[in-house]
Amino acid sequence: MKLKYLIACLLAGTLTFISCIKDEAPNAEADILKCTLPDGIMTSTEIDYTRPFDESLNAYPLTIEVQAGTDLTALSPQFELTPGATIEPESGSTHDFTNAVRYTVTSEDKQWHRTYSVSIRHPESQDIPTVYHFETVTQSGNYHIFYEQAADHTTLTWDSGNQGFALTGGGNVPEDYPTFLNTNGMVGNCLQLITRETGSLGQQVNKPIASGNLFIGRFELINALGDALAATKFGTAFYHKPTMLTGYYKYQAGPKFYENGTYTDRKDNFSIYAIFFEKTDQVQYMDGYLKTNNFQHDNMVALALMTDAHETNEWTRFEIPFDYARYGKEVDETKLRNGQYCIGIVFASSEDGDLFLGAPDSTLLIDEVELKYE
Repeated sequence: MKLKYLIACLLAGTLTFISCIKDEAPNAEADILKCTLPDGIMTSTEIDYTRPFDESLNAYPLTIEVQAGTDLTALSPQFELTPGATIEPESGSTHDFTNAVRYTVTSEDKQWHRTYSVSIRHPESQDIPTVYHFETVTQSGNYHIFYEQAADHTTLTWDSGNQGFALTGGGNVPEDYPTFLNTNGMVGNCLQLITRETGSLGQQVNKPIASGNLFIGRFELINALGDALAATKFGTAFYHKPTMLTGYYKYQAGPKFYENGTYTDRKDNFSIYAIFFEKTDQVQYMDGYLKTNNFQHDNMVALALMTDAHETNEWTRFEIPFDYARYGKEVDETKLRNGQYCIGIVFASSEDGDLFLGAPDSTLLIDEVELKYE
């Protein structure tokens, strides 16, 4: 609930922001702001507290990764809440986290509550699926959230910029958004990405288009208006050395490319790439600035970048090898086992959509993707 006030403030400008904070009823929020465990247990302080409601869980998901060997049967997480809120079970109480534990946060005025499903996992249990059929979605508001579940029940939830597009008011159904499920895949359903115009709001903030995109990581809506490149957080722990990204696509560029406030004759194109990087205390993820910096970063280890993207009406196979020579680094097997490397995969219907350049109606379909590894 806190997020909705912040969004309203950002849209209205600095003066309205001050007024919004002043007028907001502080006792009407029911959010977990921070979770802590004893020193040395958590492998990362980067916890996503803003993941949307998961209908399959009937709760807001919260996932915490702890060191290998940590006893999950008796953990006592401490929660920082919005002012005046209470939580049940009590913060600091001990529970068995072999399975997720449900917590309910109630606002100070008792009028609002929010249920969280808190999962605490070892790094090895976080191994993500590596074959992506794009068959399944949940719905948050009016837009789709893609997820993939492997045979061993491990789940990967993708993210996109759909949350940001929702601010424009241009999406009444999932098919109005830049990223959604298409039922006409190569096999069953598939991913569809379309570059959309963002209307009068987008024009006001110099963000006239929204590229369809899907990526492994998370999108921080609170940063989207101020620093869109920083709002995309790419990467999740991966315990193997990736070798190739394969799959199938169709693509048609939109008729008119929007650039510098006007339509031009420039031809749009799509983007597919995957990154493999080392996670450190200082670098927990990569953001949108990586691409604008030509994928140069001290923590990068390998890059799989599609270089022969072109229009096609037929399902066309792509095979993109990971280039390790580009960075001249060897993979440390100990770090690999300990979850100190991350993978990120990114699809976009406009290759420069991260800079809000692209052709409305550029359409990319993706299906039957596989991340191959050693």
